[in-house]
Amino acid sequence: MVSRASRPIVLMLMAAAVTVGLSAPLTSNNSAGAAGDDFEVANWTDPDGKDHRIRWNPCQTKVTYAVNTRLAGGTTAARNAAVADVKAAFKRVSNRTGIPFAFAGRTSEIPNNAEDESWSNRQKAAEIVVAWVDQSRAKYRTNLMTDNGNGYASGVGGWMMRAWTDSEGRWRAAIGRGFVVINSGHNSTYTAGFGSGVTRGALLLHEIGHAVGLDHVGTTSEIMYPTMLERSFSKYKDGDRNGLSRVGKPLGCIAGASDTWPQI
Repeated sequence: MVSRASRPIVLMLMAAAVTVGLSAPLTSNNSAGAAGDDFEVANWTDPDGKDHRIRWNPCQTKVTYAVNTRLAGGTTAARNAAVADVKAAFKRVSNRTGIPFAFAGRTSEIPNNAEDESWSNRQKAAEIVVAWVDQSRAKYRTNLMTDNGNGYASGVGGWMMRAWTDSEGRWRAAIGRGFVVINSGHNSTYTAGFGSGVTRGALLLHEIGHAVGLDHVGTTSEIMYPTMLERSFSKYKDGDRNGLSRVGKPLGCIAGASDTWPQI
């Protein structure tokens, strides 16, 4: 049984991948960072001065994700291909983190904050929702993607973390909800799959990387570089893989996370 703090602490991160040709990195609003060899992860310092890696609990039975592909393509085949790319991307993240992701099906949800409620509390389809959006149409818009002055980014990924105290007064923290929104206005920029060029697979790997706790890096060879570049093959590189291992199962279970974050 978890004894929660009288005022549970909640932190959120949102970070974007800018489209091809925009070079200015978009920084996240994480409270603290831990830099490594071409990777960046986030830490949270509790009121007692102890650092906690911001990450999912890798020992929960599953972390569910649902996909809204209404705007991912103009045909059923194109939308099915988008779902296949999302599944393949989560499988790669699972292989590197040990987090057991599970596909929860398709959804019509688009992650959005309401005036009096966070996107994370409104999310019902799965613990992570991946949705294609259209910022020019109110019905399909998200307020989690903003115009940086050069237009909207190709995608945004983020997480919500909660912190609490256990029965002995020790602080615990875990991510329990995440999202990825993809700008459908950029669909033609990205080639389906994970091959060469500027691919949808690379964009998904980047944004799901944010959803599991990775931040931007300054090394162009890494998927977590904030500008989508042409690549010979779309896959996580050494720095990305090192980062993923540092937000995954090697760090162990997070006691009490399932009580704080109910399974969807």
